[in-house]
Amino acid sequence: MVRRVMLARGGALPENTGLGRAHFAVETILERALVPGWIRTGTIEHTIRTSPLSRLYSRWSSHPRLVARAIEQSDADLLHITDQEQAHLVPHQCKVPVVVTVHDLFHLKPRSIKAGEDIVEVGEHNPGLIRRRDLKRLRQGLDRADLLICISEMTRRDVESLFPGKPTALVRHQVDVEYWDPEENSRPRELISDYDDESKCMLVTVGSDEPRKRLGFVGEVLDNLPEEIAEDIHMLHIGSELKLDDEQLVAALQHAEALLFPSISEGFGYPPVEAMAAGCPVLAADLPAHNEIIPEDCLLPADDVSAWANAISKIHAAWKRAGEVPRIPEDSLILYVKENLSPETQGEALSAAYAAILD
Repeated sequence: MVRRVMLARGGALPENTGLGRAHFAVETILERALVPGWIRTGTIEHTIRTSPLSRLYSRWSSHPRLVARAIEQSDADLLHITDQEQAHLVPHQCKVPVVVTVHDLFHLKPRSIKAGEDIVEVGEHNPGLIRRRDLKRLRQGLDRADLLICISEMTRRDVESLFPGKPTALVRHQVDVEYWDPEENSRPRELISDYDDESKCMLVTVGSDEPRKRLGFVGEVLDNLPEEIAEDIHMLHIGSELKLDDEQLVAALQHAEALLFPSISEGFGYPPVEAMAAGCPVLAADLPAHNEIIPEDCLLPADDVSAWANAISKIHAAWKRAGEVPRIPEDSLILYVKENLSPETQGEALSAAYAAILD
Protein backbone atom coordinates (compact mmCIF):
# COMPACT_ATOMS: atom_id res chain seq x y z
CA MET A 1 0.00 0.00 0.00
CA VAL A 2 1.37 3.39 -1.02
CA ARG A 3 0.56 6.35 1.20
CA ARG A 4 0.69 10.05 0.38
CA VAL A 5 2.54 12.82 2.19
CA MET A 6 2.02 16.53 1.70
CA LEU A 7 5.10 18.68 2.32
CA ALA A 8 4.86 22.24 3.63
CA ARG A 9 7.26 25.08 4.30
CA GLY A 10 7.13 28.88 4.30
CA GLY A 11 8.97 30.86 1.67
CA ALA A 12 10.53 28.92 -1.21
CA LEU A 13 14.13 29.12 0.00
CA PRO A 14 16.67 28.19 -2.69
CA GLU A 15 18.64 24.96 -2.52
CA ASN A 16 21.89 26.73 -1.67
CA THR A 17 20.55 27.64 1.79
CA GLY A 18 20.67 25.18 4.68
CA LEU A 19 16.92 24.84 5.18
CA GLY A 20 16.31 24.98 1.44
CA ARG A 21 18.78 22.17 0.88
CA ALA A 22 17.16 20.03 3.57
CA HIS A 23 13.69 20.59 2.10
CA PHE A 24 14.78 19.73 -1.43
CA ALA A 25 16.47 16.57 -0.14
CA VAL A 26 13.14 15.32 1.25
CA GLU A 27 11.34 16.22 -1.98
CA THR A 28 14.00 14.43 -4.02
CA ILE A 29 14.02 11.15 -2.12
CA LEU A 30 10.22 11.03 -2.31
CA GLU A 31 10.27 11.69 -6.05
CA ARG A 32 12.99 9.04 -6.55
CA ALA A 33 10.89 6.46 -4.67
CA LEU A 34 13.54 6.17 -1.95
CA VAL A 35 11.00 6.43 0.89
CA PRO A 36 9.47 2.94 0.84
CA GLY A 37 5.69 3.00 0.80
CA TRP A 38 5.34 6.75 0.33
CA ILE A 39 4.87 9.29 -2.45
CA ARG A 40 4.65 13.09 -2.38
CA THR A 41 1.22 14.45 -3.21
CA GLY A 42 2.38 18.09 -3.30
CA THR A 43 4.26 20.92 -1.61
CA ILE A 44 2.67 23.98 -0.01
CA GLU A 45 4.94 27.04 -0.13
CA HIS A 46 4.93 30.67 -1.19
CA THR A 47 7.27 33.05 -2.94
CA ILE A 48 9.57 34.97 -0.62
CA ARG A 49 8.06 38.35 0.27
CA THR A 50 10.15 41.51 0.14
CA SER A 51 8.11 43.82 2.37
CA PRO A 52 8.45 43.21 6.15
CA LEU A 53 4.70 43.74 6.65
CA SER A 54 3.76 41.37 3.82
CA ARG A 55 6.18 38.78 5.18
CA LEU A 56 4.63 39.01 8.63
CA TYR A 57 1.05 38.89 7.29
CA SER A 58 1.90 35.86 5.18
CA ARG A 59 3.71 34.12 8.03
CA TRP A 60 1.13 34.67 10.75
CA SER A 61 -2.10 34.74 8.77
CA SER A 62 -2.47 33.91 5.08
CA HIS A 63 0.01 31.02 4.82
CA PRO A 64 -1.24 29.10 7.89
CA ARG A 65 -4.79 29.39 6.50
CA LEU A 66 -3.57 28.14 3.11
CA VAL A 67 -1.88 25.10 4.68
CA ALA A 68 -4.95 24.24 6.77
CA ARG A 69 -7.26 24.57 3.75
CA ALA A 70 -4.96 22.63 1.41
CA ILE A 71 -4.54 19.66 3.74
CA GLU A 72 -8.29 19.58 4.44
CA GLN A 73 -9.01 19.35 0.70
CA SER A 74 -6.20 16.94 -0.17
CA ASP A 75 -6.00 13.15 -0.24
CA ALA A 76 -2.80 13.14 1.84
CA ASP A 77 -2.34 10.65 4.66
CA LEU A 78 0.26 12.82 6.41
CA LEU A 79 1.46 16.43 6.55
CA HIS A 80 5.23 16.99 6.87
CA ILE A 81 6.47 20.49 7.71
CA THR A 82 10.14 20.37 6.81
CA ASP A 83 11.66 22.76 9.36
CA GLN A 84 10.89 23.98 12.86
CA GLU A 85 10.92 27.62 11.80
CA GLN A 86 7.56 26.88 10.14
CA ALA A 87 6.05 24.91 13.05
CA HIS A 88 3.34 27.58 13.41
CA LEU A 89 1.86 26.05 10.24
CA VAL A 90 0.72 22.93 12.13
CA PRO A 91 -3.08 23.16 11.72
CA HIS A 92 -5.37 23.08 14.72
CA GLN A 93 -7.34 19.80 14.81
CA CYS A 94 -5.76 18.53 11.59
CA LYS A 95 -7.51 15.56 9.99
CA VAL A 96 -4.21 13.77 9.35
CA PRO A 97 -1.11 13.33 11.53
CA VAL A 98 1.46 16.13 11.31
CA VAL A 99 5.22 15.74 11.60
CA VAL A 100 7.77 18.55 11.84
CA THR A 101 11.49 18.22 11.15
CA VAL A 102 13.51 19.93 13.87
CA HIS A 103 16.99 20.90 12.70
CA ASP A 104 17.89 22.63 15.95
CA LEU A 105 16.25 24.43 18.85
CA PHE A 106 18.88 27.14 19.26
CA HIS A 107 16.28 29.92 19.13
CA LEU A 108 13.76 28.26 21.44
CA LYS A 109 16.52 27.09 23.77
CA PRO A 110 19.39 29.60 23.54
CA ARG A 111 22.60 28.70 25.30
CA SER A 112 26.09 29.90 26.16
CA ILE A 113 28.87 27.49 25.23
CA LYS A 114 32.41 27.71 26.59
CA ALA A 115 35.16 27.32 24.00
CA GLY A 116 38.51 27.60 25.71
CA GLU A 117 38.63 31.10 27.20
CA ASP A 118 35.71 32.31 25.09
CA ILE A 119 31.97 32.11 25.69
CA VAL A 120 29.95 31.77 22.47
CA GLU A 121 26.28 32.74 22.54
CA VAL A 122 24.08 30.44 20.46
CA GLY A 123 20.48 31.31 19.67
CA GLU A 124 18.43 34.43 20.34
CA HIS A 125 18.96 35.48 23.96
CA ASN A 126 17.11 38.81 23.71
CA PRO A 127 14.61 38.67 20.82
CA GLY A 128 12.43 41.65 20.07
CA LEU A 129 8.69 41.79 20.67
CA ILE A 130 7.61 40.46 17.26
CA ARG A 131 10.18 37.65 17.36
CA ARG A 132 9.06 36.70 20.90
CA ARG A 133 5.50 36.36 19.64
CA ASP A 134 6.79 34.40 16.66
CA LEU A 135 8.74 32.03 18.91
CA LYS A 136 5.62 31.50 21.02
CA ARG A 137 3.72 30.44 17.88
CA LEU A 138 6.54 28.08 16.93
CA ARG A 139 6.52 26.45 20.36
CA GLN A 140 2.74 26.03 20.23
CA GLY A 141 2.98 24.52 16.74
CA LEU A 142 5.63 22.03 17.82
CA ASP A 143 3.41 21.10 20.75
CA ARG A 144 0.48 20.43 18.37
CA ALA A 145 2.54 18.19 16.08
CA ASP A 146 2.11 14.43 16.36
CA LEU A 147 5.79 13.63 15.76
CA LEU A 148 9.00 15.65 15.82
CA ILE A 149 11.68 14.35 13.46
CA CYS A 150 15.16 15.20 14.76
CA ILE A 151 18.26 15.34 12.58
CA SER A 152 20.71 14.49 15.38
CA GLU A 153 20.74 12.94 18.83
CA MET A 154 21.70 16.33 20.27
CA THR A 155 18.59 17.91 18.74
CA ARG A 156 16.53 14.99 19.96
CA ARG A 157 17.72 15.57 23.53
CA ASP A 158 16.78 19.26 23.24
CA VAL A 159 13.33 18.32 21.93
CA GLU A 160 12.73 15.81 24.69
CA SER A 161 13.69 18.36 27.35
CA LEU A 162 11.35 21.05 25.96
CA PHE A 163 8.51 18.75 24.92
CA PRO A 164 8.57 15.79 27.33
CA GLY A 165 6.45 12.88 26.15
CA LYS A 166 6.29 14.12 22.55
CA PRO A 167 7.06 11.27 20.10
CA THR A 168 10.37 11.76 18.29
CA ALA A 169 12.29 10.02 15.51
CA LEU A 170 15.90 10.29 14.39
CA VAL A 171 16.24 10.95 10.65
CA ARG A 172 19.64 12.35 9.74
CA HIS A 173 20.19 14.52 6.69
CA GLN A 174 21.74 13.06 3.58
CA VAL A 175 24.05 14.25 0.85
CA ASP A 176 23.97 13.38 -2.82
CA VAL A 177 27.08 11.21 -2.82
CA GLU A 178 27.36 11.09 -6.61
CA TYR A 179 27.25 14.89 -6.85
CA TRP A 180 30.32 15.31 -4.61
CA ASP A 181 32.21 12.19 -5.74
CA PRO A 182 35.56 13.15 -7.36
CA GLU A 183 35.22 10.34 -9.90
CA GLU A 184 31.49 10.46 -10.66
CA ASN A 185 31.38 14.26 -10.86
CA SER A 186 34.97 15.48 -11.15
CA ARG A 187 35.38 19.26 -11.25
CA PRO A 188 38.63 20.90 -12.43
CA ARG A 189 40.66 23.01 -10.04
CA GLU A 190 40.64 25.76 -12.66
CA LEU A 191 37.10 26.63 -11.54
CA ILE A 192 38.58 28.31 -8.48
CA SER A 193 41.71 29.67 -10.18
CA ASP A 194 40.77 33.26 -9.30
CA TYR A 195 41.12 32.41 -5.60
CA ASP A 196 43.71 29.63 -5.72
CA ASP A 197 47.46 29.40 -5.30
CA GLU A 198 48.59 25.98 -6.51
CA SER A 199 52.07 26.54 -5.12
CA LYS A 200 50.68 26.31 -1.59
CA CYS A 201 48.82 23.78 0.57
CA MET A 202 45.14 24.71 0.27
CA LEU A 203 42.91 24.46 3.33
CA VAL A 204 39.26 25.57 3.46
CA THR A 205 36.51 26.49 5.87
CA VAL A 206 32.86 26.52 4.79
CA GLY A 207 30.25 28.53 6.66
CA SER A 208 29.19 31.98 7.76
CA ASP A 209 31.18 34.29 9.99
CA GLU A 210 28.76 34.05 12.92
CA PRO A 211 30.54 33.49 16.26
CA ARG A 212 29.60 29.83 16.69
CA LYS A 213 31.52 28.96 13.50
CA ARG A 214 34.72 30.10 15.29
CA LEU A 215 36.74 31.42 12.39
CA GLY A 216 38.75 33.35 14.92
CA PHE A 217 39.95 30.04 16.34
CA VAL A 218 41.20 29.05 12.89
CA GLY A 219 43.21 32.26 12.76
CA GLU A 220 44.67 31.49 16.17
CA VAL A 221 45.69 28.00 15.01
CA LEU A 222 47.35 29.37 11.88
CA ASP A 223 49.23 31.91 13.99
CA ASN A 224 50.64 29.03 16.04
CA LEU A 225 52.05 27.13 13.07
CA PRO A 226 55.80 27.18 12.49
CA GLU A 227 56.58 30.13 10.23
CA GLU A 228 57.83 27.98 7.33
CA ILE A 229 54.54 26.03 7.37
CA ALA A 230 52.28 29.06 7.83
CA GLU A 231 53.86 30.71 4.79
CA ASP A 232 53.07 27.57 2.79
CA ILE A 233 49.32 27.50 3.65
CA HIS A 234 46.68 29.02 1.38
CA MET A 235 43.44 29.46 3.34
CA LEU A 236 40.02 29.84 1.70
CA HIS A 237 37.14 30.94 3.96
CA ILE A 238 34.16 29.96 1.80
CA GLY A 239 30.82 31.51 2.67
CA SER A 240 32.26 34.07 5.06
CA GLU A 241 34.93 35.89 3.05
CA LEU A 242 34.57 34.18 -0.32
CA LYS A 243 31.36 33.51 -2.24
CA LEU A 244 31.50 30.52 -4.60
CA ASP A 245 28.82 29.05 -6.81
CA ASP A 246 27.85 25.38 -6.48
CA GLU A 247 30.32 24.13 -9.08
CA GLN A 248 33.17 26.06 -7.53
CA LEU A 249 32.35 24.69 -4.09
CA VAL A 250 32.53 21.14 -5.42
CA ALA A 251 35.89 21.91 -7.01
CA ALA A 252 37.21 23.45 -3.79
CA LEU A 253 36.29 20.42 -1.68
CA GLN A 254 37.56 17.96 -4.28
CA HIS A 255 40.97 19.66 -4.41
CA ALA A 256 41.56 21.04 -0.89
CA GLU A 257 44.02 19.25 1.34
CA ALA A 258 41.54 19.47 4.23
CA LEU A 259 38.40 21.15 5.54
CA LEU A 260 38.69 22.82 8.95
CA PHE A 261 35.41 22.75 10.90
CA PRO A 262 35.83 24.16 14.43
CA SER A 263 32.14 25.09 14.85
CA ILE A 264 31.00 24.97 18.45
CA SER A 265 27.39 24.02 17.78
CA GLU A 266 25.44 22.60 14.84
CA GLY A 267 22.08 20.98 14.29
CA PHE A 268 23.75 18.69 11.75
CA GLY A 269 26.70 20.26 9.93
CA TYR A 270 26.63 19.84 6.15
CA PRO A 271 30.18 21.03 5.26
CA PRO A 272 32.15 18.13 6.81
CA VAL A 273 29.80 15.56 5.31
CA GLU A 274 30.04 17.15 1.87
CA ALA A 275 33.82 17.33 2.22
CA MET A 276 34.01 13.63 3.13
CA ALA A 277 31.77 12.79 0.16
CA ALA A 278 34.31 14.66 -2.00
CA GLY A 279 37.13 12.56 -0.51
CA CYS A 280 38.48 15.58 1.40
CA PRO A 281 40.05 15.02 4.85
CA VAL A 282 38.27 16.79 7.70
CA LEU A 283 39.52 18.31 10.95
CA ALA A 284 36.49 18.99 13.17
CA ALA A 285 35.83 19.98 16.77
CA ASP A 286 34.82 17.04 18.93
CA LEU A 287 31.47 18.59 19.88
CA PRO A 288 27.76 17.81 19.39
CA ALA A 289 26.13 17.26 17.01
CA HIS A 290 28.70 16.92 14.24
CA ASN A 291 30.75 14.44 16.23
CA GLU A 292 27.82 12.06 15.76
CA ILE A 293 28.45 11.89 12.02
CA ILE A 294 32.20 12.44 11.67
CA PRO A 295 34.66 9.55 12.12
CA GLU A 296 36.61 9.65 15.37
CA ASP A 297 39.99 10.03 13.69
CA CYS A 298 38.80 13.33 12.14
CA LEU A 299 37.91 14.88 15.52
CA LEU A 300 40.09 17.17 17.62
CA PRO A 301 39.64 18.77 21.08
CA ALA A 302 37.59 21.88 20.46
CA ASP A 303 39.88 24.34 22.23
CA ASP A 304 43.32 22.71 21.88
CA VAL A 305 45.24 25.06 19.58
CA SER A 306 48.35 22.83 19.66
CA ALA A 307 46.40 19.74 18.60
CA TRP A 308 44.94 21.60 15.62
CA ALA A 309 48.31 23.09 14.66
CA ASN A 310 49.93 19.64 14.84
CA ALA A 311 47.19 18.12 12.68
CA ILE A 312 47.65 20.84 10.04
CA SER A 313 51.42 20.35 10.16
CA LYS A 314 50.91 16.65 9.39
CA ILE A 315 48.65 17.50 6.45
CA HIS A 316 51.25 19.93 5.17
CA ALA A 317 54.03 17.34 5.58
CA ALA A 318 52.02 14.79 3.58
CA TRP A 319 51.48 17.39 0.86
CA LYS A 320 55.23 18.08 0.74
CA ARG A 321 56.07 14.35 0.57
CA ALA A 322 53.66 13.96 -2.34
CA GLY A 323 55.64 16.54 -4.28
CA GLU A 324 53.24 19.43 -3.56
CA VAL A 325 50.58 17.95 -5.84
CA PRO A 326 46.90 17.56 -4.98
CA ARG A 327 46.11 14.66 -2.67
CA ILE A 328 44.48 11.41 -3.73
CA PRO A 329 40.79 11.30 -2.67
CA GLU A 330 40.21 9.53 0.64
CA ASP A 331 38.10 6.55 -0.47
CA SER A 332 37.39 5.54 3.12
CA LEU A 333 35.61 8.86 3.76
CA ILE A 334 33.54 8.55 0.58
CA LEU A 335 32.53 5.01 1.58
CA TYR A 336 31.63 6.20 5.09
CA VAL A 337 29.19 8.76 3.70
CA LYS A 338 27.70 6.24 1.27
CA GLU A 339 27.05 3.78 4.09
CA ASN A 340 25.73 6.23 6.69
CA LEU A 341 24.41 9.43 5.12
CA SER A 342 23.16 8.54 1.64
CA PRO A 343 19.70 9.38 0.23
CA GLU A 344 18.78 5.70 0.57
CA THR A 345 19.64 5.76 4.28
CA GLN A 346 17.54 8.86 4.88
CA GLY A 347 14.65 7.41 2.88
CA GLU A 348 14.52 4.25 4.99
CA ALA A 349 14.59 6.24 8.23
CA LEU A 350 11.92 8.66 6.99
CA SER A 351 9.64 5.81 5.92
CA ALA A 352 9.93 4.22 9.38
CA ALA A 353 9.15 7.54 11.07
CA TYR A 354 6.06 8.15 8.91
CA ALA A 355 4.80 4.61 9.45
CA ALA A 356 5.34 4.78 13.20
CA ILE A 357 3.11 7.82 13.67
CA LEU A 358 0.34 6.34 11.49
CA ASP A 359 0.51 2.92 13.10
